[in-house]
Amino acid sequence: MTKNVRIGFIGAGGISAGHFERLMATGRANVVALTEPNPAALKNLYKRCPDARGIAVYPDYETMLDEVAMDGVLVMSPHAFHYEQTRAALRRGLHVLSEKPLVCNSTQARSLIRLAKKSGRVLSLSYQRHYDPLFRYMRSEIQKGHLGDIQFVQAMQAQEWLRLTRDSWRQEKEISGGGQLNDSGSHLIDIVLWVTGLDVIEVFAQGECFDTEVDINSAITLKFSNGALGNLSVIGNAPTWHEDHTIVGSKGAFFLREDGTLLQQGPTGKPRKVRLPKYHENPDSNFVGCILGKTKTETPPECGLATIRATEAMWRSIERGKPVRLRPLAGA
Repeated sequence: MTKNVRIGFIGAGGISAGHFERLMATGRANVVALTEPNPAALKNLYKRCPDARGIAVYPDYETMLDEVAMDGVLVMSPHAFHYEQTRAALRRGLHVLSEKPLVCNSTQARSLIRLAKKSGRVLSLSYQRHYDPLFRYMRSEIQKGHLGDIQFVQAMQAQEWLRLTRDSWRQEKEISGGGQLNDSGSHLIDIVLWVTGLDVIEVFAQGECFDTEVDINSAITLKFSNGALGNLSVIGNAPTWHEDHTIVGSKGAFFLREDGTLLQQGPTGKPRKVRLPKYHENPDSNFVGCILGKTKTETPPECGLATIRATEAMWRSIERGKPVRLRPLAGA
């Protein structure tokens, strides 16, 4: 019988309950320890997940890493702490599943990728959309060449981010690393790059912070290494939540709308039948499977590097008021 993997939580805020439930649902994992400085966060975790009440709570993550026998950890702390905490875990021979973003700059991302390879441990990211049949289908169709050469990409995300994160660490640049672009916007940037397989080589962005020190609304034009163009809109001061995606290629197009409707068209505009794959994994079950040696990560740290690299260019462009060029990722 396969032994359950032992998991520690670094951070137990609002998102931790979902991770706990998904880990327990695998039947192959136990959360054996956690660290969380905020009593209110622990209370919320216990309320949603009563089975978490018996888990040992440590005053800081280094004490937990040193004193508890574990196979891996989930890093769910504020963004600016991800690098040090992930590095500490990898250095102790532990596997790591990190919430997004992986880190807040590309230098840190490259450092963690090297460390994970050197240690032979899994380093994975909680980008849930990699496990969504809709996005997996789109990526597969593009890889098979059914859209031809990708020529244009559009993605828009609107959220009540400014209002809902008011007075939280997410609007403190020193802790968050950035605003909406580095928070839920990270999911949007990642999925555009992952689905299309494109490499950003130029960014021109404009942004609005309103009365905060971080980006709230951003309008971004992209150019990719294959010549394709793109538009990203990340709107953090919207009255509701909305998102849609468009991908146009030389042989067809995808139109994914807020209600989950995916329209695929061939080269003459004729709709093609969409058959979504059956897929039931998620970042947590995938992480457990990776530790047990039964699968490979669907959300590798290289996705975190590509995302933060593009995000950094967006920030620089907003600050400078002009386009920013990037070297191709393979040589960056």
